[in-house]
Amino acid sequence: MRTAVVALGAAVVASAVALSGQTQRQAATLDDVVNELRALRAELRQTSGGNARMQLLVARLTAQEQRIGILSSQRANLTPRLIEATRVRADVEAQLKRFEDIEAKNLPAELTRDERDGMLENLKGVLARASDVERQLRAEDNQLSAEIANEQNRWLDVNGRLDVLERELK
Repeated sequence: MRTAVVALGAAVVASAVALSGQTQRQAATLDDVVNELRALRAELRQTSGGNARMQLLVARLTAQEQRIGILSSQRANLTPRLIEATRVRADVEAQLKRFEDIEAKNLPAELTRDERDGMLENLKGVLARASDVERQLRAEDNQLSAEIANEQNRWLDVNGRLDVLERELK
């Protein structure tokens, strides 16, 4: 019985302590509720704005990737043409050198000096055109390389912005 009375007393004291903790806690005022609503609205605005920025940056990133892909494809299509133009120029240079090395006394009987000189001039013209084609293709290759590098830098910039935005939204 004595233990029952002690247990009952302990329960009453515990209830009193619990009730006193609740009474010390004040009810939320209207200002508290309004401030909480404002904080929630601000957080919602920030999240919504972050989502919109994220979508925009992802769209930009996708556009950059497509642009890099197009430029890389153009450069890949250009490379075989450049290789061929370089080969043609080298072949014409070799032929020109052989003709220049033929001296008048070593001319084949069926080839006159005027014909040889005409062939030399013709080969020089072919070489000039082949060199021009190669030079133009090299310039185009350099331009595409520069554009690819520029677009890759833009891609890195957009990707960095996405990283920053992702950290802000966490």
